[in-house]
Amino acid sequence: MNLTQTIEELEDIIRNYITYFIVFDILFFAVLFVSVLLLIRFLKSKKSLKDSNEYLLFTIKGQEEERARIARELHDTIAQDLRYCRTLLEKKNCAENIPEAVQLLGKSLSDVRLISYNLSPADIKKKDLRANLVNLCASIAQTCDVKFRISMPDDTDTSFLNENDILNLYRIVQESLTNVIKHANADKAVILIRNSSENEEKGLYIFISDDGCGFDYDAEQYEGFSSYKRIGGAKHFGLIGIKKRCQLIGAEFSVSSAPGEGTQISIFKRIN
Repeated sequence: MNLTQTIEELEDIIRNYITYFIVFDILFFAVLFVSVLLLIRFLKSKKSLKDSNEYLLFTIKGQEEERARIARELHDTIAQDLRYCRTLLEKKNCAENIPEAVQLLGKSLSDVRLISYNLSPADIKKKDLRANLVNLCASIAQTCDVKFRISMPDDTDTSFLNENDILNLYRIVQESLTNVIKHANADKAVILIRNSSENEEKGLYIFISDDGCGFDYDAEQYEGFSSYKRIGGAKHFGLIGIKKRCQLIGAEFSVSSAPGEGTQISIFKRIN
């Protein structure tokens, strides 16, 4: 074997090793890249699951608190009124107590209807968002000192909304007004519902504004449930429910608020 052949063989060996290492490096980095992607997806899904579980726990807690509130209302108001009404009618000269008893019964009936309506409004399944929200504002106004005003042009198109959309939009407004009553210390709140203007994307726009105390809101801090719970506290948990409902119907959600400047919640449901 001469020197030329030896050199050629060595060159072949070197080329083979170079090819091997290049292929190995490509495969290694490909596997590493896929592994990183899978890890990121796993961490995101784990975080999403954690957020969902925490949201579920708070939802259950909220349901239990709502049941306790209804039980207190039934016991402390309606049951007491009915008990006093029975006392009036059990007296010897009960005839003179009938007007007061009738008044108490009327009040109890009104209270029962209000509780029933808040739990499951009779007209919520109808494709009439305006009527639903007008009735909502009227019923809530009976329970607080906040003045509500709803504005919705007569030609507002809601025909593209299905019953599920209407139900969730109703609950979104209901939760927003509940937050106003509980936390905003507001004198008035305005609900504006309209279609898009000239340069806006086609769909339905809902704005719920109040003149209350406002709060520090940073959208980036509220991306995750855990950070939201830590920074925002339990009293703003209703915003998480609103955001989740928006996600369910493919609507967009935003908040504008600052201490002493009130709050505005904006909902946009595009025409699919």
